[in-house]
Amino acid sequence: MTGEVGPVRPPGGELVARPPQTPDDRRRRVLVVAAGAVAALAVGATAWAVVAGGGDVAATASPTATAPVTSGPTATAGPDASGEPVPDPTTPAPGEPGGGATDDPDPEQGFDPTTEDAVALDATATFDSGVTARLGAVEAVEGEAQGPGEVAGPAVRVTVEVTNGTDEPLDLGTSVVNVYGGTDRVPGEPLSGPGVDVLAGELAPGETATATYVFALDAGLRDPLQVTVSHDPTVTTVLFEGAGPGA
Repeated sequence: MTGEVGPVRPPGGELVARPPQTPDDRRRRVLVVAAGAVAALAVGATAWAVVAGGGDVAATASPTATAPVTSGPTATAGPDASGEPVPDPTTPAPGEPGGGATDDPDPEQGFDPTTEDAVALDATATFDSGVTARLGAVEAVEGEAQGPGEVAGPAVRVTVEVTNGTDEPLDLGTSVVNVYGGTDRVPGEPLSGPGVDVLAGELAPGETATATYVFALDAGLRDPLQVTVSHDPTVTTVLFEGAGPGA
């Protein structure tokens, strides 16, 4: 084969002679044909891989198993990593509803540090605010029960006198009076009578207010008898102590 091409007759036309092909033309035609074959092979291989891979996925796919949920005992509190017990959140802490009381003094620890040193039952005590207090009377009475939870019986009636030694009016609405009996400091239970009249209202400078409180307390618990008085939670509390009536 010489590489020459004879004349070509187009339909209905004259013969047209094609130019002879050079070696470069033949090489380009071979390269084009080879590239097309390679592309066809690549497309076929890719399609086969996709079909084969899809078949593997379909063959291996299976429903996901779900572990059954069963009921069991509720976990309880135990020691943590440090060895300290972990509190049960369902157990009320002291001072919360259902928990232990925190208001009464511990006989081993004494009264709160903000309480002034004890004075005699017939002495005058001074708060750090400049206000003074004294017990006008401490009597043994038969307590009267009128409020919820009160129990009538042997009681102590305490008359408290508070004098405003400051230059400003004194609010007595937050005043608190308590009684404790015996070496174990058993708290007296407040009663409604006889003759109860608590501290309240506003006390002018230089004026004195008088109030009466009754506490249920057996006669055997009145030596020593302790009475605490507070007119404001932000100041100190005064303490009276001595042998009570009928002890």
